[in-house]
This record gives sequence, C-alpha cells and structure tokens, in this order.
Amino acid sequence: MHSEDVVLGEFQPCLRQDSSPGSKAESSPRTPGSSAYMKFSSEHSTPLLPLMSGGYIKSKKRKRNLYIALAVLAVGVVVAIVCAAVFATRHKHNQDSNSSDNPSSNDPNAKKPGNTTVQDDIQTMASRRLSVIVGGLENATSVSAWMSTLGPDGKWPDSEIDYTTGCKAQSANWPASFHWVRIENMAAAWHGGFDDAGQLTNSKDLGSKISSAMDYWFSQDFTDPACLVGGGSGGCGCSTPGLWNPNWFANVILVPKLIAPSCLLFNSSLTPTQRGNCSKIANRAYGTFIGGIVGGAAVTGANTLDIATIGIDNGLLASNATLLSDAFNRVHTEVVVQNKVRVDGIHADGSFSQHDGILYNGNYGKDYSTNDAVALEIEAADTRYQANNASRDAFQALIDGDQWMIYRNTLTNVLHWDFSALGRFLVLPVADGQATAQINLNLTQIQVLGQLWESDTLTQVYNGLVKNTTDANAGELVGNRMFYANDYMVHRGPGYVTSVRMYSSRTRSSECVNSQNPFGFHLADGTVYTYLNGNEYEDISAAWDWNLIPGTTVDYGATPLNCGTSAQDGTQTFVGGVSTGSVGIAAMRYQNPLTKQFTFQKAWFFLPNDVQHVMIPKVTSASAAPVFSVLDQRLHNGDILVNNNNAGTGNFTSPSSLWHGGVGYTFNPQGSVSLSVEVGPRTGDWTKIGSSHQGPVTVDLFAAWLRHTDLSKAVSYSVYPGTTPSTFQSKLSVPTSQSVRNDGSVSAMADTGFAMVIFWDSAGGNVAVPTSAAPITISSTESSMIIVDLTKWSVTVSDPTQTLQSLSVTVALGSGSPPSGWPSSTNSKTLTISLSGGGSAGMSVTQSLFA
Repeated sequence: MHSEDVVLGEFQPCLRQDSSPGSKAESSPRTPGSSAYMKFSSEHSTPLLPLMSGGYIKSKKRKRNLYIALAVLAVGVVVAIVCAAVFATRHKHNQDSNSSDNPSSNDPNAKKPGNTTVQDDIQTMASRRLSVIVGGLENATSVSAWMSTLGPDGKWPDSEIDYTTGCKAQSANWPASFHWVRIENMAAAWHGGFDDAGQLTNSKDLGSKISSAMDYWFSQDFTDPACLVGGGSGGCGCSTPGLWNPNWFANVILVPKLIAPSCLLFNSSLTPTQRGNCSKIANRAYGTFIGGIVGGAAVTGANTLDIATIGIDNGLLASNATLLSDAFNRVHTEVVVQNKVRVDGIHADGSFSQHDGILYNGNYGKDYSTNDAVALEIEAADTRYQANNASRDAFQALIDGDQWMIYRNTLTNVLHWDFSALGRFLVLPVADGQATAQINLNLTQIQVLGQLWESDTLTQVYNGLVKNTTDANAGELVGNRMFYANDYMVHRGPGYVTSVRMYSSRTRSSECVNSQNPFGFHLADGTVYTYLNGNEYEDISAAWDWNLIPGTTVDYGATPLNCGTSAQDGTQTFVGGVSTGSVGIAAMRYQNPLTKQFTFQKAWFFLPNDVQHVMIPKVTSASAAPVFSVLDQRLHNGDILVNNNNAGTGNFTSPSSLWHGGVGYTFNPQGSVSLSVEVGPRTGDWTKIGSSHQGPVTVDLFAAWLRHTDLSKAVSYSVYPGTTPSTFQSKLSVPTSQSVRNDGSVSAMADTGFAMVIFWDSAGGNVAVPTSAAPITISSTESSMIIVDLTKWSVTVSDPTQTLQSLSVTVALGSGSPPSGWPSSTNSKTLTISLSGGGSAGMSVTQSLFA
C-alpha cells in the first residue's frame, strides 16, 4: 500500500459498527459485514467534526478530506489532525465538481477536478473502501475460535453452520452464508485495523485458514447458470449439485456481497484461481443487470445498489475503470426521484417504495440509503465517480423523509422504524437483529456526508437523531407530514408520534414473501400506531389478533388471512392527505379488494393542541361479520379507565371515554357504537408468522375496539395522545374543536385556528364552518381536501385522487361580524389553485386567500 493511503487504508474507521445486522432485500442472515451502521447510544452523541473545525483546518480542501477521514477512522482527535495533515497536500477542490456537466462516471478516462488520474481515484477509493469494510465488522473476538474449528477441507462443522443447499435450504436468511460472514471477519483481522485482533494482522496461519475456507466454497459453487435466479425449477432441479439457494436473492446479492469485500480485503494473498473465482461470482451477480432476475424482471430499487456495490468491489479488486464507471453510473441513475407510481425507489415526498408500491423506508430504503449509498458516496467523494446533483437531491429527500418515520424506545434508548415503514418485516422479533431491532442507519456517515456535500438537510437529520429524548419523539420533530406517494401520514407532537398508513389503487397493502407476514391483509387498512415510550408494539406481533390491527375498521374475520391474501392492490383512488406542516387530514375510501363486500370512508383530523379526531361517515357490509373500529392493540401498560372508572376486560354499551397507557379517547354520544376492551396474556408463535426461529411467546396485551351497532349511522371519536388521566380530563373540560359535518359527502371540523374539510363527492360541495365571529362557507368544484388557516387566511388544498390539474375553492362570509383579518370590503373570494402532477401529484398546495 502506498504511503499516502496509510491514513485511510490501515487505520479503522472512526465509527464502530453494530454487530447486529439490518435485514436485506429478500433475505439476510445476521451478517456483521453485510451493512455499515453505527450502534447508537448516548455515549455516541457528541460529534467529533465540530471539535476539529476552526484553526486546525483552514482550507476547504483540508476540511473535506478530514471529513472523509473521520468517516473511516476509529481513532481520536490526534489521529484526525494527522489525517488532515496528510490530505493537505491534495489540490484545492473545484467548486463546480458537483455539477452533472462535469466529468463523471460516464467517462472513466476524464480528468477529475484537481487533475488526478483514473488510477489515482481507484487507489483512493480502494483505500477508503477497505477501511469502511473493516469498520463495519465487530466479530474480532470470534476469529480465533473460528480458526480452531475450521476443518482441513475448509468447512466448518455442521453443528456450527448449516450448509443445507438446494431446494431444502432455508430460503430466507440462508444459514450457509455464514461461511462467508466468518471469512469476511477473518479477512478483516488479517488485513489489519480490526479492534481486538491486531495480533492476527498478516498472520500466516490465519491467511492459510482464509484461503482454505475460500477454496472450499469455490469448489462447491454451483456451475449451472439456471440456479442463479431459478433454483428448484426449470434447468436447475432439486438434484443439481453445488451450493445454491432457491431464493434468487441469496445467490445474486447475499453471498456475492459477502464474497466481494472478503476478496478485496485478502487481495494481496489471493491465488490466481481464487481471484478468478472472486471475479466470476461477482460478475455473475452483476450480469443480472442485463439478464434480469426471476422471470427476467429488471433489477430495481435497493437491489440495484446492492448489485452495483458488488460490481464496485470487483472493479476495485481488478482496478477496472470501465466496470467502476458502469457501476457508479447505475447507482446515480437509480438514486433519483422516481416520478411514476409503484416504481421502486425514492419518491418526491421522501418515501421509498419497493415491490410494486409498498412503503419500505425501514427496510429496503434503509439498505438503499445508508448501507449502500452513503458509504459509496463517501468513498467516491472528490473523485470522478462522485454523485451528481440529481442523485444528491434525491438522497437528501429520502433521509429527510426517514427522520419522520423514526421513533425512540425510551426503555432501551434504541431508535426504531415505524412499523408501517417495515412492510413484511414487522413479523420478526428484535432478537433476530432484523429490521425491527433498530434503525440500522449509520448516523456518523450521514453526518460526514452532510459535511462533504455541505448539506443542511443531512446535518439536521444527524443532529436530531443523535439527540437524546425522554419520549418516543426522536429528533423532537413537531408537526404533520403527508407522504402522498405512499398514502401515509405522520403527526408528531410533544411526547408522541402517530402514523396512519392507507393504500389506494396506486399502492399495495403488504406482501408475504419467504413465509414472512402471512396474516398481513389488514396492515394498510388505515393502520394507526401511537408511540409514547416507544415499546408499545415491540415484540408483540406473534401474539396479535391479526383481525384487530391498530386503527383499522374491519369486518371481523370475513377475509381469510394467509400468504395468498396478504398482498393486495387498492381499488379506490380517493386516498390521501392534506397538510400545512402543523396540522393535517388523512382520508381513505376503502373497498375490500378481495371480497368486494365491505366498504368504508374514514378520515383522521390532526388538530392543534395535540388532539386527533376520527370520522367514519359511511360503512357498508354485505356479510354477517361484526364491524369493528379498532382503537389500539398494544402492550398493556397500567390502569384502564372507562368513563373515568377503573376497568378491565369487558363490553361497555354507553361509553363516553377510555384512557390507557398515555392515550385518551372520547366517543360521540349518538349510541351507534359499543366499546370492547380485552386485556391480559396472549400467546403466539414467531415461527407461524415468519422466518424467525424464536418460537412461542406470551405477552400482556391491551386491545380496545368500537363495535358499529348500526351501520347506517356515522361514527366519530377523539384521541388525546401524551396525556395522564388528569391532563386528559383537563383537556375535556376546555374543548377547542368541534365536529361540523360527518356524512358520505362532507367531513368537516372546526378549530380555534383552522377550518378543515373533506369533499368526498367528485362534484365537490360546500359546508358552513363556524369561526370566532361570522361563519364562513367553504365550497369546492371537485372532490378535495381543504384546510383554511383562520389566522393567516391561507388555503391549503390537495387532490387525494391525484387526477386533477387545478381546483377552484371559494370561501364566503356569512352573517355577522367578519372574523379578525377578513377584509371588510370582501364578501367572498374564489381561488383557482394549480395542483402538482407527475411524481408530486397529491402534494398539498398553499395559497393566500387575500394576497
């Protein structure tokens, strides 16, 4: 290794990675090297970069190189200063280098700003890449034990690794891949810079063991190309020899993404045959960009970045500028805003879709962003392979959206994804180390990339998420955000986080893959999660009643729940939300896509003062199944109060209020519902809902639901999150909002500062809303959602059908004195508001009423 590469290549990164993994695209074992992310804890909350600014590092070029060094160094301030001194010799960065017009990965022979050569850039990236790989591993203390049990044939005992292959192999989290998990960690110890394994650096004995273990797999590697994406069928029958898995992901991504960095770490000791096998397996995976995956389907979304990363490691191993150029071009072509519905990848609102329209920020989007994109962009920073502006903008939109979907478990001080952002992976327990275990985002790398790109967005997200909080609201975000591309709304207030997940004809409900999530049919039927301490839903899904998903309205038991019914496309276009940033409305017109026998209209109003109001103006059912609106199903936590009296399991025919676990509810007095509460231990089995082997579990659950006793009557209720019994009662004594109308044509609420309206009919409608003075009448020519700010006199609108180009809204003054701020000479005002289209269809648009 060249002397100028020592700082980045020989020292380990400043971030020590977590040993529990994030789940991968179709399957993933607990692979300490399969992703790079920081184990977050309070002791990591002090950032290093600000300590190193100022007098020590004066030029921008030196600062940029220091940030790169900090991304890959696990040493202290002294070494950081040394890094800065080493990098100070490089040329000043050209400020125009971020432009997509400048030399890019499309031209591998072009000079980058600073006039370095292609080989200079490859050498720089290889050095950084090696440090990032080592920094992503944390099994140094296991290396010696693995060396001792490795057989003379290069295989570990079956008691340690299950090498079952072919049709009988476990399709999710293939156990045989742990062979390469061990090799990668051993190669890191041999390479150097691995904590607690310094004595093994360049060890001949360790090198011999690595070589033997590599040779075993290479000798058993499948040779029939049909096994790559079609194992178990067609040309690759169950008797086909070799190590292969019936799940294409294991053959194309999981194993190659372990082999490629292992080969890069062991580069200088690879035999020609080993080097050839390393490249063969990487090229075989990379070839799916041309040949496709199952059924010839194109590689998209997170899978694109996974496979491109394999190609980049292979390109660095071979110093292949053409391959590197192609791989980075694929990365930057993929990391853009996707403007069509159901397309895998980043959308304009910061949500991430995968598998034909499923919200997946917390799994595929997480792998896409931090486990691949962040590391790649840090490695490529200030080289010809760095991201262009379109990719930077898209990535920043994704990270900005991510922060709204993250909450903190205050009991463990661990950050987690909202369960609605996890797709099918919510069926895995925390102990499995998969997507439910933690956010698996490398916050330090996000900080460093924010510094390199001078991105206020990335810096703000980092600063928010590393800040400790005493409640679930990580980052202390307060307000409302609608993710219109994925039919999802988040509302965050002091002490709580609430999310609503819906689906429409533009999106998909969920999925069942690799036996994961067979009962998930109702997971997008207006699912509402409310987090206060952050442990409310942790490790309970195995024991859930899957017909009582929190927040949903359901014809209980009328739909068969199995793997074949879990994934559904919505049938309705009227699904969406409107948001001012502080308040919002989510609304859903629903038809059961399987039976077609059950429909409803439902709206969630997120009002000021941490009050939420739910309206269910219309329900129809052609079956005899009881119709429930579920308030919650979560861990039981303390007292249950019904009508302000202690209660337990039971049915209540005249409910006025319910309080449990920091959330209060009040119910409309029309007598069209009864309340049911169920509390106590409930047992389930993790193996029945997914690929986990954790087995049976018993949890103390609380469930509450309203039974619709008369479907001809509208139902509504209010929710008060983040309350104690006394503050709940105090809020009830001073109401700040009122229901104006709740029927199949109009749903409307009035608050001290806002008028909030849904026009369900395609012809729009009108409704009179009281104010502090004369009432106002709000009219629309189309189906729409409208919020009028009664203080600023602005109008915020959205089109939940995502079909309109413009919307006409009229606000007219009724009899009486004009409200404050209403011009005395104006009786009514009509606005024609242009609406966004394409990838921004459904976005809220605000316009001043009197400007």
